[in-house]
Amino acid sequence: MRKLRHTPFQSKPTTTTEIENIVKTLKPKNSYGYNEISTKLLKITASFISLPLNYTCNKVLTKGIFPDRLKCSIIKPLYKKGNKRNVSNYRPISLLTSFSKIFEKVIQTRLQDHLHKNNIISKEQYGFRRGLTTENTAYKLINEVLNALNNKQIVGGIFCDLTKAFDCVDHGILITKIEKYGITGKGKELFQSYIKGRYQ
Repeated sequence: MRKLRHTPFQSKPTTTTEIENIVKTLKPKNSYGYNEISTKLLKITASFISLPLNYTCNKVLTKGIFPDRLKCSIIKPLYKKGNKRNVSNYRPISLLTSFSKIFEKVIQTRLQDHLHKNNIISKEQYGFRRGLTTENTAYKLINEVLNALNNKQIVGGIFCDLTKAFDCVDHGILITKIEKYGITGKGKELFQSYIKGRYQ
């Protein structure tokens, strides 16, 4: 089997401008994690805290260690529908610190750049990509089905419910897979650190 060759993952340093731009993209919510700092408060103070956040974020990238305090989440039940006395009618939501969201966005940006530069993501992947949404997927599917029916072809489909897909990801397999895509060294250590030791 031919071994895939990819350029190594680069964790380029952040800047205060990048941090401030990330803060601007956050939705101004009043909800908060254990440190009681909401994204709304973060947006108001962005120009004052961007320098220490930038310094800390660059330490995270160079050391390959995601801070343990940013792994702590508060779990709150969110009512969906039906009988309010039935526990299964609630969905747990995980509230992380607003600082965690900034660090995650920095890492996500570098990961997406790496995947794009190495042409790793399949063109059929729509979710979690810039400029492509699940609505694009629905449009493409409907368009292909209608074209097939117009050409008198038989159309069949198999649909899988992946509601809890993220809960089922094997972390060992995930780390092995990212390594094959050129994410090694401190980059790999950072992803391992991000996954491990989470608590609520």
